[in-house]
Amino acid sequence: MKGKTFMIALLIVLISWGGNLWFYQSKQLEEPVFLEHFYGGIGMFELYYLTNRDNPARVRSVEFSDGTTLHAESDYYAFQNENPAYGPDIQSRSSHYLLKSVVFDEQKMRELSVDHKGQATIHFNNGETTVADIGKVTSSQHREGNGIFRQQSSSSSSNGRSFRSYTVVEDLKIESMTSPFPEVDEDLKKKLYTPSIGTTGTPDGGGPRTHNKELNEEWSRVAGAPLEEVQFPIEMKRGDRIRLTMQEKPDAIRAYSYEIEMAGTTENGNPFTQPFYVTNDPQLTPEQMELLIERRGSQ
Repeated sequence: MKGKTFMIALLIVLISWGGNLWFYQSKQLEEPVFLEHFYGGIGMFELYYLTNRDNPARVRSVEFSDGTTLHAESDYYAFQNENPAYGPDIQSRSSHYLLKSVVFDEQKMRELSVDHKGQATIHFNNGETTVADIGKVTSSQHREGNGIFRQQSSSSSSNGRSFRSYTVVEDLKIESMTSPFPEVDEDLKKKLYTPSIGTTGTPDGGGPRTHNKELNEEWSRVAGAPLEEVQFPIEMKRGDRIRLTMQEKPDAIRAYSYEIEMAGTTENGNPFTQPFYVTNDPQLTPEQMELLIERRGSQ
């Protein structure tokens, strides 16, 4: 009787072990999965990709669709951890996967005039190569300040909320705000505040506030009007403040770094442009990792 009980217990253990092994194998990626990127030449280009948790390979270089090739910044990996799940390139982790990133130099991208769309050939430091759609990546020329807008504050939070505000130093008229990547608008809610924009937002109408409160306020109480509802042109007086607040949607799993361009004329009739920097730092939850695999795992 004892022998029979032992055999049954052993069989249960083997079935459980086999089931766990099958589940583990079923979760393994055949190839890394790359996020869709929208990079407009502002700041360092950071490439994000999902790998199996035990995969130590790192991206070494990328061949873009325009024929240019860039190598990853070598000093980014100067202090590597022996455990592949921990290191400077790890953005987030789950039981099965790691979200990694690799950095490319902004100035080198300018020198090569990178203009990429769609599939790229990615080389890893273990000799492997893969082809994947990484989105849109373009370089841009360095932009000098116009002296009309003085940055007042900017901040961001892990909840996907960020804002940037400026004070104008002379009377002016804002005539338009345009984005180079309208696709990203699907992932972002935006509110624009100026004193002349009617709003039912925060009681102080966008006046001095602590960063913590602004970043955690209910969206309906954030100062300003939805950007898509703003009527241009917008009149501004010297000393007025303009603020763009952005909220990333929970299921957003893209990577982006670009500028929304604001254009207008000063009181003297001189044209100007002013950028609003838009960027995120993907930190995926296990659920978002699964969603990324579902969306982009079979390209």
